[in-house]
Amino acid sequence: MESLLTTPRLTLRKFTRADLPVFIQYRNQPEVARYQSWDNYSAADADAFYLQQAPLEFNTDESWFQVAVVRSEDQRLLGDVAVHFFDDGLQAELGMTFDERHQRQGFAFESLSGVIELLFTTFDKHRLVATVDARNEAAAGLLEKLGFRREAHFRQNIFFKGEWGDEYAYGLLRSEWK
Repeated sequence: MESLLTTPRLTLRKFTRADLPVFIQYRNQPEVARYQSWDNYSAADADAFYLQQAPLEFNTDESWFQVAVVRSEDQRLLGDVAVHFFDDGLQAELGMTFDERHQRQGFAFESLSGVIELLFTTFDKHRLVATVDARNEAAAGLLEKLGFRREAHFRQNIFFKGEWGDEYAYGLLRSEWK
């Protein structure tokens, strides 16, 4: 499978059917699902995801493209980076989901750094954004470490998993990157 990009330890590429068992496994980890839109992620959910993703090309406006993040040395799926392309190709929104066993090891930072570089240099994006649950300190810290600026704190703006929640909105301009 042709990679979208490689970093010192990682290969970022399109999802394959072979990735789905690991994908289902980490999406069902309670701490991974805590800040996501799902509670239980089934094989049927994964099949629907794959069928939606398979025909997509990276950088297709008005689409969410999920990038599989695999460790280069053994091709183990560690997580994924989501990229929402919008605004006639001028902007993109980022999200990330990583297996608990592969968190706090720099994989999310390394993969997002590569995706950000790709979006700003190869695909000429003007601005990148991200929205995170205000309780997700790890995601907020990661975005800030990557240079994103917290632009808003939305208070009780989303009814999520049975309660009102706060969200942080982040932004990064190409002119601010590096």
